[in-house]
Amino acid sequence: MLRGVRRLTLAATAVLLLALAGPPATAHDPGTPEGRAEQAEMLRIYEPTWRSGTAMVAAAPVTCVNGKAGTYPCKNVDLLSFLPQSALGGGGSSSMWYWTDTRDNNEYILYCRSNGMSFVNVTDPSNPRYLGNLPSSNGVSSSWCDVRTYKNYAYIGKDSVSHGIQIFNLNKLQGVTTTQTFTADARFTGLTNSHTLQINQATGFLYVSGANTCSKGLTIYDIKTPLTLTLAACYSREVYSHESIVVNYAGPDTRYTGREIAFNYTGQGKRFQILDVTNKSNIVVLSSVTHPGASFIHQGFATSDYKHMIVNDETISTASGSPDFVYNIEKLDAARYVGRDNGTRGTFVNHNGYTVGNRHFQAAYRGGLRILDTTNVASASLPEVGYFDVDPSSNASGYSGSWMALPYLKNGVVAVQSIGVGLFLVRPTGAAAVS
Repeated sequence: MLRGVRRLTLAATAVLLLALAGPPATAHDPGTPEGRAEQAEMLRIYEPTWRSGTAMVAAAPVTCVNGKAGTYPCKNVDLLSFLPQSALGGGGSSSMWYWTDTRDNNEYILYCRSNGMSFVNVTDPSNPRYLGNLPSSNGVSSSWCDVRTYKNYAYIGKDSVSHGIQIFNLNKLQGVTTTQTFTADARFTGLTNSHTLQINQATGFLYVSGANTCSKGLTIYDIKTPLTLTLAACYSREVYSHESIVVNYAGPDTRYTGREIAFNYTGQGKRFQILDVTNKSNIVVLSSVTHPGASFIHQGFATSDYKHMIVNDETISTASGSPDFVYNIEKLDAARYVGRDNGTRGTFVNHNGYTVGNRHFQAAYRGGLRILDTTNVASASLPEVGYFDVDPSSNASGYSGSWMALPYLKNGVVAVQSIGVGLFLVRPTGAAAVS
């Protein structure tokens, strides 16, 4: 079971983390009345998840047995390790991303905090090592932070503050054995704030959503010279772009093979869009669709065969449980809504989801990590085959718990973040594992 257990004084920790973290994070545009109202509601209902159990650092894996891994509810998911927020630089936390150093195959998690960026070596997932902190530009703090990588560089943005985009050379992490305070290699000030970032590795373009540029639409930068951002395009036809996923297309619609396609989620615009962004001077809307009762179309990810898109709607989830919405995208210019999978997973709020093989990995705030089987996605059926609940105290709606879960590490390891609480490394087993 657990060895080297470190027990924290929970009351003192809760007070400290709440003071550092500021308001809990929300996906809404913080510049709109909707965003301000949601943040006020979160402040009203927020219950720190660190009160749900004793924080632990695991020196050995904890097997999921009879629905529990230690104190955490689980199904077909083992706990490998946990680093508390206090061991990651403090502050609040939101998004994160991953990077593999091709020189030595070491793996890293880039962990977004309200007041900086933490770098964690997770090559040995049972013994993750915090390497240090890159402080926020100008010492600003924000509940919204996002990070993506291109080659050996990290790009870091924050919303609602004057931060710009920090650029950091990840090669600096190799060989680090003592905790450091890092400095950025460049800072782009052509925008002040941004909500989410996405990078197409194949083309070297950075897609920025919800910035102060392009009327908060999709701002596109050429980053093929990594320390220099050059404006390539501005897509501002929607009231907002909350997030985008951009690929060089290799799906079933062969008319678009090899073209650069952006799947755009417009938040309060209540639309899921498919854009052809190959020609940056002539962005073409291929499809713009919605689902019944759409509220805030937040994010989505395609199935592995690119026939369907699994979309989460953040504020409709708040009202009515944890549905996912399935769209058929076999024809990019004729996307259509298929149906809604409600499941029986609780009233927690779905957040970011990513697909690997026939499994969809979803961070679901107070529901933690949920793993869905996509085998029957064509009929909008996504049965839950595994979970790891980072907030044992509640599966209710609310905005504490897990913001991001990344299923891209080696050997099936999944990184699961919990807001203001810390970083979990887990491994799905049995029916939850990718097949």
